[in-house]
This record gives sequence, C-alpha cells and structure tokens, in this order.
Amino acid sequence: MIGLCRNILTVGFLFAFLLIYSQQYTVQLFNTDNGLPQNSVKDIIKDKYGFIWLTTENGIVRYDGLNFLVHKNFPLNSQRFTYFYGDPGKDSILTAVDYGKTVLIHKKVPRVIRNIKSSPTIIIKNNINYYLCISNYSYSPSPGVCFFMDFKKGRYLITPNSFVYEDFSSKSQVVLDVKPIYKNDANAFVVGGCLFHVDRDAKKVRKIEEGRITASYDLPIVADIRSKIFWNRTNGQGFVLNNNILYRCIYINGVLKISKFIQLDNIIESNLMSIYYDEKYKKLYLGSSTEGLKIVSLNDFVVSRNKAPKSSSIFYAVQPYNDSSVITPVGEIYDRNGLVKSKNFEKNSSYFLNRDQYGNIVTRKEQTIFFYNRKSDFTNFQGISTGEETVKDFFFANGKYYVLAVKQKKENTEFTGTLSIYEDWPYKSLKKKYFFANEPTKITLIDNGDVLVGTIKELFKISTSLNKIYNITGKNELSVRDIVCTADRNVWITTLGKGFYLLKNNGLIKLPGDSEGNLLSPHTLLEDHKGYFWIPTNNGLYKIRENMLLKYIQKRNFKLTYYRYSKEAGFITNEFNGGSNINGNKLQNGDFVLPSLNGLVFFNPLKVVSYYPTDMYIERAIVDDKEKAFESTLMLSQENRRVEIFIDVPYYANPDNIVIEIRLNDENTGKWIPIGKDRKFLLSNLSCGTHFLTVRMLASDQQEYMFKKIKIIIPPFFYQTLWFKLISGVVLLFLLYLSVKWRINFHKKKNSELEAVIRLRTKALSQTVEDLEMTQIKLGREIEQQKKLIGTITHDITTPLKFIALTSKEALDYKEISLHRTEKILNSIYKSSNQLYNFTKTLKEYADIYNEYRTDETELYSFYDLVQEKKVLFDEIAANHNTTIVNSVDKELMVQISKNILAVIIHNLMDNAVKYTRNGIITITGSDDKEAVILEIADTGIGMDEHKIEYYTRLQENIENEKLLLQKYGMGLHLILQLLQMLESKIIIKRNKTKGTSFQLILKKSKK
Repeated sequence: MIGLCRNILTVGFLFAFLLIYSQQYTVQLFNTDNGLPQNSVKDIIKDKYGFIWLTTENGIVRYDGLNFLVHKNFPLNSQRFTYFYGDPGKDSILTAVDYGKTVLIHKKVPRVIRNIKSSPTIIIKNNINYYLCISNYSYSPSPGVCFFMDFKKGRYLITPNSFVYEDFSSKSQVVLDVKPIYKNDANAFVVGGCLFHVDRDAKKVRKIEEGRITASYDLPIVADIRSKIFWNRTNGQGFVLNNNILYRCIYINGVLKISKFIQLDNIIESNLMSIYYDEKYKKLYLGSSTEGLKIVSLNDFVVSRNKAPKSSSIFYAVQPYNDSSVITPVGEIYDRNGLVKSKNFEKNSSYFLNRDQYGNIVTRKEQTIFFYNRKSDFTNFQGISTGEETVKDFFFANGKYYVLAVKQKKENTEFTGTLSIYEDWPYKSLKKKYFFANEPTKITLIDNGDVLVGTIKELFKISTSLNKIYNITGKNELSVRDIVCTADRNVWITTLGKGFYLLKNNGLIKLPGDSEGNLLSPHTLLEDHKGYFWIPTNNGLYKIRENMLLKYIQKRNFKLTYYRYSKEAGFITNEFNGGSNINGNKLQNGDFVLPSLNGLVFFNPLKVVSYYPTDMYIERAIVDDKEKAFESTLMLSQENRRVEIFIDVPYYANPDNIVIEIRLNDENTGKWIPIGKDRKFLLSNLSCGTHFLTVRMLASDQQEYMFKKIKIIIPPFFYQTLWFKLISGVVLLFLLYLSVKWRINFHKKKNSELEAVIRLRTKALSQTVEDLEMTQIKLGREIEQQKKLIGTITHDITTPLKFIALTSKEALDYKEISLHRTEKILNSIYKSSNQLYNFTKTLKEYADIYNEYRTDETELYSFYDLVQEKKVLFDEIAANHNTTIVNSVDKELMVQISKNILAVIIHNLMDNAVKYTRNGIITITGSDDKEAVILEIADTGIGMDEHKIEYYTRLQENIENEKLLLQKYGMGLHLILQLLQMLESKIIIKRNKTKGTSFQLILKKSKK
C-alpha cells in the first residue's frame, strides 16, 4: 500500500512537471548593453531578502527584477568572482577572490572580510591543495585538480585517483570504489543536502552517506555522457541538460527524482555555466560564460495560432466548440496547442459568431446569416437573407429570437438600428420592432425581462411588456462596447473611450480606470469563480476583484488598483480585440479565451497567479551624486542640492503592478504621491527640522498596503535657530532703545540750540570759559603723558637697578671673596650698569610714542633682530635667575609695524617674563599669518593669576571706559594695551598647561 501511494505521488509529481514542460515561455536577455558589467555570469543565488545575486568577472551584481546594482570597486587585486557559498538563510553569502580575502554579502550589502576559518575554500592535506566543490562550476578546469566537500559528520577528499571520506570525530578514512573525476570535475553532485555519485557505465546514480553507498537510482538521463549536470549546493537545486531539454533533480522523501522541466531553444551547452529556478515567480535564470543572463519566464497564458504560412493570426469573435476549444467564424477550431482542424466555413465576417437554441453555429456574411447544423457536425448549413439589415447580435429567450441589426441610411455613411422580436425563428413571424437613430452595438436580456440595447451614442432599456424605451444615458453620449450580467445580477457596461460603468437603479456609475488610461476602452468583462473580473483592452489584460469595485461605489474615496498582465506574462501582443458581438469566452474546462491581434489567448483564471511584493527596503539615497546608506534615519543638510531616495523592492513580475506611494510628514490629510517605475523619490525644498517620510506599497488584491516610515533630519542654519531669534529680538529691542535715546538727545540738542541763543549775549564770557577748558584739557593730557612716562621709566629701570643692588649686597655679604667670584660680581654689575645706560638712551623713544601717536614707519626691518636686541638686554638678568631666553622668531620675517611701539611692547613683556621666572625658560616665537604677524612670549615662571588675566582681557575689550587698577596690577600691561590699541592689534594671555604664562600678540600688518 505504501509503495502504491509512493508511485501515485511520483506519477503526480512527474505529471505536474510535464505540464510545466508543455508550457510556453518568454525569454529576457541581459548583458553589458542593458545592465550587466560583464557578459560572464558564473553563479546565481537568491538571498533571504528576496534579491537575486550574480557573480561576474567584473564585480558582483544585485538584481531586484527591475534594476541591476553593480558592486565592483572592492579593495581587491581583482574584481573577478566565481561561485557563491555559505548559508543564504542565515544571511551569510560568501564568495572568494583574492588569497586571504572573502566578500561577505550580509544585510544586502557586500563587503570584504578576512577568510572565515569555518568556511574554507582551500585546504592543504599531505602537501596537496584541495579546492571547495560547491557547484558544477569548478575552481579550475585544469586536469589534476583536487576537491573537497564538507558535510556535518565528515569530509570527502576527491583526487584524480581516489574518493575518500574522512570522519571528523574519529579521523578514520573510507576509500570509496567509485570513479572520482569526470571531465576534470568531481564526478558527484549534491541535491537536497545529500551527496550523489554518477556511475555512467552502469547508467545509475548512487547515494553516498558517511562514506557508504546507501541507495542506487536508475536514472540514465543523468548518467548519459551527453548530459551536463548543473547543481549548486548553496541554493540546493540540481538540473540536467540533455539535447536542449532541461530536467530537474529533486530529492524528496528519500527518493532522487528527475523530470522534464522545459525545452530550451538556442542554448549552447558549453556556454551555460549556472542555473537557478525561482519557484515563487516561475522564472528560470540561466548564466552564460559569454552571453550574459537569460531569464526564462514560464507562462500561465498560452497563445494559440495557426502556424501555417501566410495564415492570419488576428481574431475577433469566437465561440466555444467543446470543453477545451473554440471555433472561429471561418470554421477553424483552436485549443491551447494551436489549430486542431477546420470546418471550412464561408469567408464570413470576423465580428459576428453565435449559436441558436439548438446549438447550431450562426455566422454572417453581409446581409445573409448562415446556420451550420450541429447534427451534421457543422457541415450542412442554411442561409437566410436579412434584406437591407445587417445582423449585429441576437439571442434566444422565452421562446423568442431577439435580433439586433443595423441599416445604412440612404445617401449616408451612417447607420440606424432595429431590435426585432421573432416567434421561434429569425426573420419569420415578427412580433415587435423597435427603432434607434444610431448604430446599435450590443443587446442583452436582464433579469426582469427587460432588454438593454447599446448604441454608439446611448444606452437604452426596453420594457417589452410596456412597449416603452428608456434612455439611460440621457444627454450624455456613450459608445457602448459590451453589456455583461454577472453572477450577482449586476449589470456592467463597457464603452469606447469612457471606461466602464455599473448600471444601478436605472443610472450609470462610472468606475475609475488605471493610471495609464488603458481601461478607457475595455472590450468586455469576464468573471471567474473567485469573483475576479478579467478585462481585456488594447494594451494589456487587467484583473480586479468585483467586491473592490462595489466597495468603491459605496465609498468614493476608496482607491482602486488594477492588476495588469502584459507580454511578459506570455502574450505575443498586448492588444486584445473587441467590437464583436462576443469578445471573450469561458470553456467548460475552466479556461478563458480572449481574441487578440496576434493569436487566441488561453488561460485558466483560477491558476493564474497575481504577484504582489512582500518586502520593500528604504536604505539608499543619492545625495549630490554620492550614494549614502542609512537605516531608519537620513541625515541631510540644507546645502544638499539633489536628494534621491531609492525604494528597493525584490519583485520579478510585471513592474506595472508595483504600486508605491509616498507622503511627507504623515499628515492624515496629506496626499499620497505615486512613485514612478524607477522606484525613487526626489526630495526638494525641504525646510530644516525633522520630517517623516511614509511609504506605502500595495500588498494584495484586497487593496491592502504595507507601510514603512523613515525620519529625515535637516539641521537649521544658525540664523534659523531659536537662540538666534532670541538674540535678534534682544538686538531689535536694543535698537529701539537707541532710537528712543536718539530722540531724547535730539530734543536735548534743540534745547541746547535755544540755550545757545542765550549764550550769544555773553559771548565774551563763554569764549573765556572755552579757552580755559581747552587749556585744562591740554594740561591734563600733558600731565597724563608725564605720569605714563614716569611710570614707564620707573617700571623699566626697576629691574636692572634692583639687580645691581642685589649683586652689590651679595659682594658685601661675603667676608672672603675669591678673585674669580669678585670678577664675576663686578662683571655682572658692569654689564647691568651698561645695559641700564643703554636703556636710558631709549627714553626719548617713550616720549616719542606719545607725541607721535601714529608714526608712518615705511621702512622694513627684521623682526628677529628687534627681538634679539631686547634679548641681549635681559640675557644677563635671566642668567642670574638660572633662566634661558630663546629667540625662535623666523629670521627671514620682515615687518613694517612701528618699531618704537613694538620695541616698548616686547621690552615690557620680556621684563615681566624675566622677573617672574626662576630656573626656567622663556621662549619667543614669531610667524607670518596672512593678515597679521603672530608673536608669542611663553615662560615657565609662576604664572599670572586668573583674575589678572580676566581683568586684562576685559580691559583690552573696553580700554577707553574700563577703570584702571594701577595700584593693584601695575603699569606695565596697561601701557602695552594702550600701545596695542595704537597698532590696532591685540594680545591673548593664557596660562600654560604645565606652568608659566603665554602672551600671544596678534599684530596687524599695516603701517603705523
């Protein structure tokens, strides 16, 4: 019983694949002309996210069904890749290239890593290199190459002369008595996780488990020397190509099965390198060594034609002939496989075909209708003249014939129409007749016995019981193509150029069309058993659930989306034909048949799959021509000129059926913006701040959507921030204050002018007062200059005088002084006195500084020499403190800054440095910095107090108004600040990180 069941399952399995084998297919070719970086496709695999990956000799390629994303700028010596290995289910796909480096594809992104020890591609054993055998693509086609295969419990080592199994735990080895190599490749393959060996001599395939042959299968196709085996352990698939017929290998329920899959035309076996079959989308991917990638789509639609030369493949009206075939007006009978036979009817009109109440076939030729007798197998026929009328449509109901006919107007190309009701037989026993001003197109009987008649301008309802005609369309013109009554008794009207309508309560409700406008002229509606409407047009076949249309009628803001089938699904042309009395057929075997401009399209609507995407990924953007990866948050700048956000969707059916819409900031009232077929969205004119981009994608024929949201952050410019606005507000208030103050001052000025009138009367007295004030000011300035001069002299001579005094005291303190020490002390006193003498000669410089506030010093001089002069002045004093002065100013630096003022500034700063530095170093550096000269004097002394630094910094910023603390902080730096003000320069004082103080002068380059 078990064996019988197994045989039944096997027969069913083979039958299913024989059906696939008999299907038609379409082929797409991709190479360097349309997306690939190179024409050699070595391996093909699908990752856990649904993307197809290819290896080529010029990079790795990701394919999403629409676009090829090429990765080829890896930091490697070569961009040539061979096979994939790893585990796609664990998001770990690997491919090797350079020695010691591997490319890992993880989270849809390839990157270079070091080789993974647990997944080697080369092992060395007994000084022999063994290469990983993971697919039919050999590591090297050269003879003598050795291979290895790893399984859970052990490893197979394959050499030209041996096939050895090595157990991982026991390290024991088993030598298999099989032929190890065939045509330089391992004579074995893996399908379904099991290892199989091909015994071509015995025409058998043997299963190997843990070094033992455990089963044998009689599969001569696999063992045929003309067969080529394609297998890939990573994707788990296996195929055999023999005489252009591709067979599929599947290991299921402990049995290795092979069955015909598809006949491939124009395939060069030697060029075919890799094969992958996508079960979900019914697509076969073929990688070639020279021709790129071929994608073979197995079609659910079959196009039937007369293959005889010069035969017409244009079809209009057809009628069911039996359960699986149709007949045309000329008597040709077609099924899924093409023309079956022909009854050789007259050359009748292609736009009319019907059956009468007895099953006879009715055709039309000009003003004659022919009845082909069913009992004579449609060989005998009878013709009936219709006079001046041409029959457009008819049906038999309630024992009567309803005949719709047209009649040409006299001396006119236009037509009028009639509906005639006959008793039992057309054009005999006329019962009633109705006339129409325009050409009629379609007639249908509805439930209550009324008749609907469509014309090229109106739709009428005829009540035969009341003998009345009602115009449904009113003043609106509507060219009716077809009238269809569905199982739920709804009546649908298709038109030419204005879409289709639902007839409800004697009114027409228009249904929205598709985005391309193809549904403006639908030929007919065919309803299947699942409630779907199939709508042929001049550009594709559309599908939608009827309940979605009815839902729209109840709620007009409900968005309708139609599923489109085009040539990619198997049609030869996208243009279907209409305008006949019948534009589509349903057969007893469940097939639908539609006439087209090139063949009859057969399909079973219950077996045709509608593909909807299951995932979308928003992770890439092009920002100013540079690709940027992100996860859920995209950081941008207001300076970015162009930002394109990509929506990656792995979808391998008709891209017209991907419906992606986008909305910014997720406003409930916001409008959804459709995304084009390129699946990218251009961002522009976004203000600063945080934005939310919501993307939705249609996920089912129930109009269900999947949603994803990303955050876009654009930082503001400084003038867009809150603090800037607050500061601006404060500034505006301050300006307002100034304006008020100016107004007050203005009035004060007016008052002063009035007072001046009074002062004119005492002019002599006023003049005397003014002279006294000027004299007082001049005296004040002279006194101030004298104070500053005295303070400067006192400040500058204090240090050398103090040094002479200390040196003299040192000489007096010693009772016995050696000659050497006496010479040293006298020499120090001499040098200091001499330096003091030289310094006193520069007192005139101090006076000149104040008298000549801005000296026009046009002569260039050496900055280094100036510093060196001051260094010599303080060297001896510094040496006595065990301190070294280092002049590191650039010797080539020439300046044009007032030498007198600069000399005083440097003198004072060096004086302070020497005064407060013991056992240290004083470093003077100078450099040129475009607009200024930078001079820095840094010491390692006791360091200036932070309060003093803060005081002098504040004083420098407001030297005119700040109160001078001369007694507390001394005169030196006050003088320096005033001199720097003359030079329009500044000083930066800071404590060193270790100890001491740094004085940095930023001296403006200008003539002072």
